[in-house]
Amino acid sequence: MKSTAQPPVLFLLTARLLTARLLSARLLTVMVITVLSSLLFATSTMAANSKSSDKSTLSYAPSESPLQDVIDAQEKAKNNDTLLLVVLGAKWCHDSTGLASHFESEALQPILEKYYTTLLVDVGLLEDRRNITRRFDYPIYYATPTVMIVEPNTGTLLNRASMARWAHADSIPLIDYVEYFTAHGELSEQEIAVLQSYTPTPEEMSYNAQYAARLQAAYKALSPLLKDDINGDLEGDTADNFYAMWREVRQFRATLQKELMERTQAQLDKGDVSLETKKATLTEHGPFSWQ
Repeated sequence: MKSTAQPPVLFLLTARLLTARLLSARLLTVMVITVLSSLLFATSTMAANSKSSDKSTLSYAPSESPLQDVIDAQEKAKNNDTLLLVVLGAKWCHDSTGLASHFESEALQPILEKYYTTLLVDVGLLEDRRNITRRFDYPIYYATPTVMIVEPNTGTLLNRASMARWAHADSIPLIDYVEYFTAHGELSEQEIAVLQSYTPTPEEMSYNAQYAARLQAAYKALSPLLKDDINGDLEGDTADNFYAMWREVRQFRATLQKELMERTQAQLDKGDVSLETKKATLTEHGPFSWQ
């Protein structure tokens, strides 16, 4: 036979009190976990935003005074005892954005932080930036991106003989970035002195300025069409004409830069007997097909 006796009232009250305390403890634990999770999320978000802010210089942001930005960066490089690294590029340019992405890689960031003060300059829709390039004795930007490694105290452009390679920056392997920027960051005083000895002839300087002006005029003609192309407003014959003009200008600027690099290397290697008879190439180029 089963007992029909009821549990004492005191026992029931004690059991209910313990149950309430357990529920309160569990509720308190859940609340603490929730608060901690919220704090961790907020901290992570703030850190991510801070990290993004730290990288804000590695973007092609429009500026009202790009030349002054370069001047300020050069002064900062002097104070930091680093080289100055100036990149002229644009957000619409695949190779420019590819280079910026490589710059933010874990493999390259420590190298840039150690050796360089870095500034990315927006060229907009092929705007004139000759006041920047000529500051370092370079005629114009022949490509986007244009990568300039500068000794800040003298303004010597240290990589003028190899700048054309960065026109295809997005397709260059990351290891090549690491090797290139490490090698230039570790140039000896003697190697820098050799690069400082570069002095184009008056004839070449006049030639460079003449064709830089022609190239900038071509950029000006392309600029409104480039804007329409970016906005998807080109079609039919207008689009075909733009692409034909773009290819023609691309060939022109690539040829100018290639010959400039050859002249530079020949001048820097003038002590090599095998190069003594090599003459500077000052090719005369005719007008564009649309002129």
